Amino acid sequence: MGKKSNIYRKIVLNAAQMIAFLAVTILKKSKIFLEWGRGTGKSFILAFFMKKMVKQMPGASFALVGSTYQQILSRTLPSTKEGLEVIGIYENVDYVVGKNGTTSHGFKSPIQAPNSWKNIIHFSNGAIFQMVSLDNSDSGRGLNAFGILGDEAALFDPTKLYYNVKTTNRGKQERFPKATLLGCEIYASSTPVSKKGKWFTDMEELIAKKQLKNYKKYIFLKASSLVNKHNLRKGWFEEMEEEAPSKIIYNAEILNIRPKEILNGFYPQFSKKHLYTNLNNDYLINLTPDYQSSHLDCRKDADLDTSKPLILSIDWGVFISLVVSQRHANEHRVVKSLHKQQPEIINNLIDDFCDYYQEYPNKRIQLYYGHDGNARTSNSTDTYGDQVVKMLKQRGWRVTDKSKGKPAAPHNLKYTLINLMLKGYMNYPKITINEDNNPNLIISIERAEATDGRNGIEKVKKDEKNQSMKQEHTTHYSDAFDIPLWELYNHLLSDRDKEHIELLTP
Repeated sequence: MGKKSNIYRKIVLNAAQMIAFLAVTILKKSKIFLEWGRGTGKSFILAFFMKKMVKQMPGASFALVGSTYQQILSRTLPSTKEGLEVIGIYENVDYVVGKNGTTSHGFKSPIQAPNSWKNIIHFSNGAIFQMVSLDNSDSGRGLNAFGILGDEAALFDPTKLYYNVKTTNRGKQERFPKATLLGCEIYASSTPVSKKGKWFTDMEELIAKKQLKNYKKYIFLKASSLVNKHNLRKGWFEEMEEEAPSKIIYNAEILNIRPKEILNGFYPQFSKKHLYTNLNNDYLINLTPDYQSSHLDCRKDADLDTSKPLILSIDWGVFISLVVSQRHANEHRVVKSLHKQQPEIINNLIDDFCDYYQEYPNKRIQLYYGHDGNARTSNSTDTYGDQVVKMLKQRGWRVTDKSKGKPAAPHNLKYTLINLMLKGYMNYPKITINEDNNPNLIISIERAEATDGRNGIEKVKKDEKNQSMKQEHTTHYSDAFDIPLWELYNHLLSDRDKEHIELLTP
């Protein structure tokens, strides 16, 4: 490898990278968990691990894991390429992506050739990394892996990781008797901000308490971006703090501080069981290796029923959030969410929605919005809701306004209804949320607090008035989520249900 140049490059490791380097080379660790902030140098160290795996086991097959193929295409693969280039390994010289390097570049063949090369990284010595997306149970099928590498691991579903990937990690010692990374599992992630990532952070305690078989092979390393401060642009930390969606995100993504769990939440019944991933992986895989972010419109979503209209719900204000959903037989499916903040205005938000769903064939919308959408816009007799209807019609949509003249929903009854739906109680439709398309909405729901008000349980809205706090992860998104649920399903609430708050405790 490194055919492009014979010049040696001096690379100075930061403290976190050095410990990870020593963990592999000296301590011979092979089960490695890196909880590192953004800018800590994960891309480089993962590229180092990849190179070491490839050199130790020529011709072997490995798994490069992502929660979805979209994640691999848009985040993991670009950062991996960047890291490999830093250590002198170049695309189309030392490896190729999405094609057979044996026929195109004269590379050695892998020990076990894949059925398809579209999701393969092929190295010149015959080693291959198969890009495995956990949302597709077939993407790891047939793989006989000698090691696993995973970035953004806090997004992984641990059950799918076990069945789709870990069970394939069974390459035998006899073929590579000196390979210290045979059967390795290496996972990196910034600190998770949602409950889904708990499996990843829980590994720290399991390792520390020696509760794992062969615990000596394991190591859990934590580091904030400050460890790499000397390699980051001056003023970068200040910019990241100013531009972060919220203090929670800055603390987690940059400083590696885990967020505190909300105990008295407005959605106590919400959990990971309400989340799903359903991507059109055939569409995404065909983008490899010519992926462009502009390709990521509704054609990548496999959860849409094109025979049905889209339900649009809007929460108004300085921060405007929009949630897209569909109604099914016994399911309310949340498929997408978007937002804008002043000085960007509602026109930009509607344009983003229309651009994303340009290829959606059924141009029908059921429009819901908060009661303040019935206020008149300046210098016009139109309400804000009327304005949105006109914008959507100009872009070719047929719109039914479902909220015109409607009052605000009572918090206490809304709390009861939504949590009964989340609980799966009796004849209430279940709520499901597309995890890949709604990251901010999920955080908004998980971090929405509740308090006892004059009329019962109320949602705590104080962060919406906090000018120092970015608004993506306050209650705005959850408010947009609530609106159609109340309007569509409040008739299901019986007097008995209204009184049974005890049913809603986790």
